[in-house]
Amino acid sequence: MLSILKHTLRIANFLNWAMAALFTLLLVEPGLFKEGFRNALGVQGADEVVFTWLEWTCAMVIPIAYAVHLILTRLAAMIHDTQRGEGFSETNAQRLSVIAWALLAINVADLAFGQLSIWASKVSGEYFGWSLSLTGWFAVPLLFVLARLLREGAQMRDDLEGTV
Repeated sequence: MLSILKHTLRIANFLNWAMAALFTLLLVEPGLFKEGFRNALGVQGADEVVFTWLEWTCAMVIPIAYAVHLILTRLAAMIHDTQRGEGFSETNAQRLSVIAWALLAINVADLAFGQLSIWASKVSGEYFGWSLSLTGWFAVPLLFVLARLLREGAQMRDDLEGTV
């Protein structure tokens, strides 16, 4: 089961970077897609607002893709260690802390995206869709606490091995 999960995480990481590359292409060369977006979205009067929103959204995808990369690779490494019976370690505690920081970065970017969507909705009159999700905000401190517990568990295990 863990092997399947590890391979799934690798595939997800590949798809993450593939999507980031597409959004980067959209950011670098928006002229390639402008006409298609105009036709698909049916926007006429608020073109500049829509494309400003789209450019900023594409710009946010790159750091988010990096944060997702950190989460997926650290989680795959933790699964690898767990398969080898080395789940309780200082290294995995550090990896969990990295995952918590990456999730915090994604949540902050989501807030920025929300503010951008609210601005674009006000200016254009179109609804750009965003809602605040508290799940990620609750997960961040949970991950920091779990990382601390994992670190203390690893130290206790090391101390116990030293006394035997």
